[in-house]
Amino acid sequence: MINCSLTERNHEMAESIGRSMRLFLFFVLLMAALGSCSTYMAGKNLDETSRAYGDIVRWEKFETASVFAASSIRDEFEKRVKDARNVEVLDYRVINVEYDEAKKKATVNVEISYRMLSSTVVRTLIDKQIWSYGEEEGSKRWRLMTLLPEFK
Repeated sequence: MINCSLTERNHEMAESIGRSMRLFLFFVLLMAALGSCSTYMAGKNLDETSRAYGDIVRWEKFETASVFAASSIRDEFEKRVKDARNVEVLDYRVINVEYDEAKKKATVNVEISYRMLSSTVVRTLIDKQIWSYGEEEGSKRWRLMTLLPEFK
């Protein structure tokens, strides 16, 4: 009889440990899934944000583009917007995107073909955009850390 109760007790302890381990494993997997979901969402938001910015530049809505700029560069960005009022953008092509997941930073290299309204000469420039993900002005989102390119 003693052996039987020890065996039952060992069995109950094993079941309890098994439940605890399963619960622990469940929480570990849940946290990993949530972490990767956050990373996925940040990457997805980068794609959406940089694409929206590209559309705005492509259609020469430069005044609207300043909402993407970090507050630390917004005044200088708006000066560039004024300088770009005589520009016609002919093409906007993303060359590549480099995303640093750990730092929540990205570099988007873009080739922009344009002309000055007073000229027929087509020019091309490479715009190296630096983006940073974080909270600013009460919202968490991607912000452009570089200025609108100089169209010369």
